[in-house]
Amino acid sequence: MIPCDVPPRRLAAAFAIALAAAALLALPAGASASASQESIFMDDSEIVFGTDEKVEATFSILRGLGVDRVRVSVLWRLLAPAPTSRTRPAFGAGGPSDPAAYPAAAWDRYDRIVSAARRNGIELLFSVTAPGPFWASSDPAREDPVLDPDASDFGAFVTAVGRRYSGTYPDERPSVAPPPGGLPFLGPPPPPPQPPAATLPRVSLWSIWNEPNQPGWLRPQAQRAGGRTIPASPRVYRGLQDAGFAGLAASGHGGNEVLLAETAPRGAQRLSTSTPMRPLLFIRELYCLDKRYRPYAGGAARARGCPVDAAGRRRFVSEHPGLFRSAGWAHHPYGLEVSPSTPDLQPDQVTLAVLPRLTSALDRIFRGYRVNRRLPVWLTEYGYQTDPPDPIIGVSWPRQAAWLNEADYIAHRYRRVRSVAQFLLVDDGPNRKVAPADPRYWGSTFQSGLVSLEGRRKPSFDSYARPIHASHSRIRRGRSVALYGQLRPARNGASLTADVEFRSQGSRRWTRVRRLSVQSLRNSLLTSVRIMRSGSLRLTWLDQAAGGAPQRSRAVAVRAVPPRRR
Repeated sequence: MIPCDVPPRRLAAAFAIALAAAALLALPAGASASASQESIFMDDSEIVFGTDEKVEATFSILRGLGVDRVRVSVLWRLLAPAPTSRTRPAFGAGGPSDPAAYPAAAWDRYDRIVSAARRNGIELLFSVTAPGPFWASSDPAREDPVLDPDASDFGAFVTAVGRRYSGTYPDERPSVAPPPGGLPFLGPPPPPPQPPAATLPRVSLWSIWNEPNQPGWLRPQAQRAGGRTIPASPRVYRGLQDAGFAGLAASGHGGNEVLLAETAPRGAQRLSTSTPMRPLLFIRELYCLDKRYRPYAGGAARARGCPVDAAGRRRFVSEHPGLFRSAGWAHHPYGLEVSPSTPDLQPDQVTLAVLPRLTSALDRIFRGYRVNRRLPVWLTEYGYQTDPPDPIIGVSWPRQAAWLNEADYIAHRYRRVRSVAQFLLVDDGPNRKVAPADPRYWGSTFQSGLVSLEGRRKPSFDSYARPIHASHSRIRRGRSVALYGQLRPARNGASLTADVEFRSQGSRRWTRVRRLSVQSLRNSLLTSVRIMRSGSLRLTWLDQAAGGAPQRSRAVAVRAVPPRRR
């Protein structure tokens, strides 16, 4: 979500974190637990720009939090030779699709990441993205690293990255012991030392470009054609996706390992070269459809790089396999200033509360092209900024914890959604290029971490590991509320015990109401609770594999109101 020209933030903070049954409710005989969504985490400043020790410590923390997969930006500019040159460099005999044609030292940061992830049992999502080298843009003289990048150059780069992390590329680094990374307060002990592998680990999930509907990552967003301003970034991204998809296929990564888009949730009302585009407009244009989902034709199609006639439209699916055969659509459903359940009133925008807009649009598009697929959705970025430190758009620390849990509950109910996400472990620092009174002081960086920049754990740190959410905070006495929970740090598919506990309003005593056996792929439960009086609910989890010590969620308040009079 952060624009690509924001410098890496400081990297030191991650080290600093080192019911009476008759009175309240009745539960069903068992708990329903249907979610299988992965938990994805992203924090490039801690991981991409970290030292060996920093990366190891961060992966240890994420392992303790129960993270399944870490999303990593593979920044073209960090790996490309001569990235600030206007002239394309010579790549040698292997050409630009050969990993050996890139500076050997440039790979170190990503080799470090894949090795740390393997040691900690965490999967990776590599997002290959801007900024790129100046020489690969459509106008190198402008020295703009996101300006209409050359698709063939990008495809060759993706091929090189895919080959290096195909699971067959030799690990050229010296054999060294992994740095210490165990943090005992997080639960699981550090993994035992492993002998160095002969090959670099395989990365099994990829995406092409970050937020192509945002000008900080791809320009131009729009262009003038025939006296009108029309979308441009969908055309540019179509070429990048085609090239990246082909590059991954050529390097041993099939379509079931490649995600589309990584779209941002909102955009500007009017099109321009440098304003963000609303995601549903971007999607329709990407698939060459107008606002009524009808194919463009003639001059309108030609200006957009789309088929101009029926014959071309019939070839569209086969000519763009990356648009139709990818593993899913990646999206960032931020709401930022409102709760996850607050709908966005602009119909072409897609926040979490209105996620069915995205799946409905994709289904309509695929039906129109006679492709029998319901594309899964991967949520790969999400979060809430906090105050402190951000006084502009931040929410309180307790509210951040509650809203992140609410987001998990909402996503849990969408079976089409394959992942949930948290953006940042540690807050960004401010933009010190401007005065503290300037809105950009906090507005150009993100403070959505679970840990403050000073190393203080927010309530969201614990609530991320043990989410809980009640579907309503006010409920008619005698009615049921849905209660969602998850124990992320437990081994996936473990046999767990969850106690539902209640504390009456004004009391300090917690009473176990029901003990539930829970076994689901991602250690989640969803059950109903009948409310008879006001108070608080919490979950206490027992995981014998982790020593059996109780692990408690935060408390959620429920208020019982009198039944409606007839």
